[in-house]
Amino acid sequence: MGEKKRVSFSSILGGQILLNLGASRHWFFALYLFALIILYITLNLKVADTDIQIRRNQTELKNLKADYTGKIAKLQYQSRQGEIEKRLKATGSKVERPLHPATLVKLP
Repeated sequence: MGEKKRVSFSSILGGQILLNLGASRHWFFALYLFALIILYITLNLKVADTDIQIRRNQTELKNLKADYTGKIAKLQYQSRQGEIEKRLKATGSKVERPLHPATLVKLP
């Protein structure tokens, strides 16, 4: 039975895999370097794209938070009693403010 050699990531990047395969030709080494350069460029472009997407998401979150804060402030202003009365009068509603405050009714 033949002994299986274990291939690790460091042996691939370090070039020891070329020695293990017995590839001593220069063109094979050049092809190996070309593949490593393509891998390096691809990984860097992926990292850059991810960074750009993170920045876009952060900007969108800031915009959404500002929009949310503005809407909350508008709703708080509209929920004031004077504003509610103005809107009711503008719509022609016959609802009026009670003359006497509510009283607590105790049941026996």
